[in-house]
Amino acid sequence: MVSKRLLLLFLIIAWPGYAQETPRRYNVIYISVEDMWPSLACYGDPVAYSPHIDRFAEEAVLFEDVHCQVALCTPSRTSILTGIRPSTSGIVKIDDDWQAILPNATSLPRHFRNQGYYTALAGKIHDLRSGGTDSAYSKVYEAHGVDNNDFPLKALEDAATQDQPFFLAIGYSQAHDPWTPTPGARQHYAPDQFTVQGRENNYNGREYTEEGVRELVQNYYGEVTEVDSLIGDLLTRIKALGLFDQAIILIGALDHGYSLGYRGHWGKGNCYDRETMVPMLVRVPGNEFNGQRTSGLVELVDVYPTLLDLCDLPPPPQQLEGTSFRPLLEKPGQPWKRAVFTHRAYAVDIVGVKTKQYNLIDFAGDSVQLFDRNADPLNLRDISDLYPEVVKQMQKIRKEGGKKMIPPH
Repeated sequence: MVSKRLLLLFLIIAWPGYAQETPRRYNVIYISVEDMWPSLACYGDPVAYSPHIDRFAEEAVLFEDVHCQVALCTPSRTSILTGIRPSTSGIVKIDDDWQAILPNATSLPRHFRNQGYYTALAGKIHDLRSGGTDSAYSKVYEAHGVDNNDFPLKALEDAATQDQPFFLAIGYSQAHDPWTPTPGARQHYAPDQFTVQGRENNYNGREYTEEGVRELVQNYYGEVTEVDSLIGDLLTRIKALGLFDQAIILIGALDHGYSLGYRGHWGKGNCYDRETMVPMLVRVPGNEFNGQRTSGLVELVDVYPTLLDLCDLPPPPQQLEGTSFRPLLEKPGQPWKRAVFTHRAYAVDIVGVKTKQYNLIDFAGDSVQLFDRNADPLNLRDISDLYPEVVKQMQKIRKEGGKKMIPPH
């Protein structure tokens, strides 16, 4: 009688596919920058010099209309990393401790680690002011923002040597103010390229001349170009290590946008588009739609369920309140969310409701503002008195919340 061992050997020799391993799970490379409105050439910015991210846009899906839940660093990061909306958690302040408020929640990188991934951190992804990280990482190279590639490249090279899939999170500090770009990055711009019209001239308590305002904007764009170069070097190394076709790569301003002097201030915190809107590009290996764009409304709270969906991982202990946008990656032009929702920093009851055309801001029931997002992208002209029926419809959408927002696909 033929032994089981001999039979197995015969099967391996006769049918090589019999012995093939289960396909390895995707690696995940999560690249975050700070305080960046979609000021990139691939987003149509006529001034931005961002050749590396623009080139990546030709190899990924570009999301044109992405919004954070709160235009403030720590509550925004909390909603991304827990998958829970501020309307549930109440977290809208800079120092809300998410682990104390949400003791049963597992962070996105912690969940990947629980599922057998090697996890590494190089830069600011969490914020120590809001509870830090729940032992999410196998190795931490740097927990604050990085402004060069020393730690990111080391973390990448170490991750590539692991005998398990990896989740690598990289958080660059650009383009958070104060803006101090390298001379090489700054030289791509001249102050006279930038307008002062509509921009506040008081920045951090100091009055600036028109020339000074232009130089502030020039320095901001210099940091955009600086981080673009860093990301370009990182992508080059990813390709050299043979990881480009083995990893989901997500690049974006994964906290919030920035007003850059419009609407009377330099900063964030409000529900206006300039402060909530961020760039986001996602590359999934082998996706036939890489290089295309989608105009579907997306929220940063959607990142957690999407990465789990793409990596075929089970849900975490908490209920995720975002929606996987995997269908948009697989069919970028399909109908998608009817609306997305934002909250004002330090005021969870002040809510922004955005559809493709309108942005309604409900000031806790006391008053409302309505803006036409297409005709008025800076949200400068309140048209709520002109369109009471639209206000009524938008308030209805707010009451529905995230329910029934996505048509069948």
